[in-house]
Amino acid sequence: MTGARRPSPRLGEATVRSLLGGIPVRDPASGQAAALLGRLIREEADVLDGIDERLQAQAEYAIEQLSRVVDGRDQYRHRSTDGVLQLTGPQIDMLLARRGDAVRHLTGLCTAFKAVSQTATAPAPAVSRAPVRRPAGR
Repeated sequence: MTGARRPSPRLGEATVRSLLGGIPVRDPASGQAAALLGRLIREEADVLDGIDERLQAQAEYAIEQLSRVVDGRDQYRHRSTDGVLQLTGPQIDMLLARRGDAVRHLTGLCTAFKAVSQTATAPAPAVSRAPVRRPAGR
């Protein structure tokens, strides 16, 4: 496990692809709301990818340090601790929380983008020129 980072898909990009089928393109003809949401989606996907990369790095560091203990390669020092979990534990917890928030935010942006895109592409409802009949007694 030493230094061998596993290839992983970029979480932000993968999330957007799973929710929208692709990454929104920069298309000024799509309307202001859709263009803005598309930009926000791309930015939030990048933020999520950055958080996920830092999380993976911290987790791999903790795994490496703990595997040294399991393998007997750690250096015991009397009355000293390396504080691996004290250092990495809170950082990993914080990054996990930030990643969860970023996924929820990105999911919300994608939901809004779908709604705006469907509204923009849906034909306008037909307008009836006939008067609306109201039930008697109202």
